[in-house]
Amino acid sequence: MIAAVRQFLPFLLLGLALLYSLHAVEAAAETNLGRSIYEKGIGRDGRDISAVVHGSVRLNGAAIACGGCHGKQGRGGGEAFIQAPDVRWLSLSKHYPARRIGSAEVSYDDASFTRALRTGLTAAGRTLDPAMPRFDLADDEIRSLIAYLEIVDDAEDANQTQPVILGLLPTPGQHPLTDALDAKLRNCAVSRNGTLIAAIDMIYFDTPKDAIAKLNDRLSAFPASVILAPFLAGWEQAYHQAIRHTDAMTVLPFSLRDPFEEHQWQFPFPGLESQIMALLKSAQTSEYRHVQLRYDPDNSLSKQLASIAREMIFSLNLSLLPERNEKMPETEDLATLWLKLVNPRQLDRSSSGDELMLVPAIFFKPDRTNAGEQKIYNGEWRIAYSYPPRQNKKGAWRTPVEVWGEAACEFLALAARQPVSRANLPEVLQLRDGLTVQLSIAPEKLADKVFIDKIPKATR
Repeated sequence: MIAAVRQFLPFLLLGLALLYSLHAVEAAAETNLGRSIYEKGIGRDGRDISAVVHGSVRLNGAAIACGGCHGKQGRGGGEAFIQAPDVRWLSLSKHYPARRIGSAEVSYDDASFTRALRTGLTAAGRTLDPAMPRFDLADDEIRSLIAYLEIVDDAEDANQTQPVILGLLPTPGQHPLTDALDAKLRNCAVSRNGTLIAAIDMIYFDTPKDAIAKLNDRLSAFPASVILAPFLAGWEQAYHQAIRHTDAMTVLPFSLRDPFEEHQWQFPFPGLESQIMALLKSAQTSEYRHVQLRYDPDNSLSKQLASIAREMIFSLNLSLLPERNEKMPETEDLATLWLKLVNPRQLDRSSSGDELMLVPAIFFKPDRTNAGEQKIYNGEWRIAYSYPPRQNKKGAWRTPVEVWGEAACEFLALAARQPVSRANLPEVLQLRDGLTVQLSIAPEKLADKVFIDKIPKATR
């Protein structure tokens, strides 16, 4: 008996080894399929996984890959303002203590996880957010996905985590413009036609001081954060001082002023300083030699810009006319730079002459949505914008919220594809109608990016 066992023992061990090898191969194939589903949305035999989001929108493949929202390691992430949870199987399957009297969180098993993926019902019977896809996965594909979720948190991906992306906007209800920008960012997923986008964690503030305090608090926990489209209009200097010694990266700042010389702002639009310089150069090119300033001495921004404009006028060898002379001088080469609100229709036609009017768009009062219907009799007007205000194909006017919002959504789509850092950002963001935003540009070069819209003098 013992001899017989000894005789067949090598064959028994060989058989067990073969069974183990087959099991290992099957396990590897299973986790590879799970990884393909999680990272690429590709299931068995290379088919694109299909899913429904928001009740009726059907998406396929990479558009519904789990990692786009939950992160490469499954620790959580998000799309737009939705904070996706940790989906590592250890987190999903462990038992949680009751969070309040009479209530307990229910852990997942294979069956409840399958139901959640297909129908959107959690293990506790609650309905998941409509942005969570309802997948058409087969049973073996779900088993493979679970197998991958058991190992997704491998150390090899630990250095590939996405930095926290923060937004910084005034508390809703303070201003229609910032409310519109807030809504634009919230609807990025819709505007991107289903393209995955990274999560943005919005910080709302009441005052600039409040903004800096909340931002410093968040940066103490996440010092290498990306601050996306912060609304800095009027307090650029305070913001610059607050973050200048941090590792935070500012992307697409919504700012009135140009970036400072020592800054970490990426994809900046031309500010008011650049717009003023572009307008003055435009006048100089058209052989205007005399410039008159119109500003509000009681408004701090207007007063600061007037001081900046004086230096620019002298640097271009233009003649600055006396500012106290309210009557337009009789000269054929006069340009007036407006640094306060101006409505052309409210100017005296006879006294304003035929001078060239130069105005940064923020100070130009008429509604430009019906620009074709306007008739301006007070000389030629040149309006400076930080971007081309008209769409090439339709000729419709683009608002700042539309442009900044589109650029921010494009950045979030970029961040969904790979963790963002200064080293891997593209040189330009490509927007619709050929509009591009350059990654990094010296402040003195921003004037070359200003768009000047010319409104010729109307005939009576």
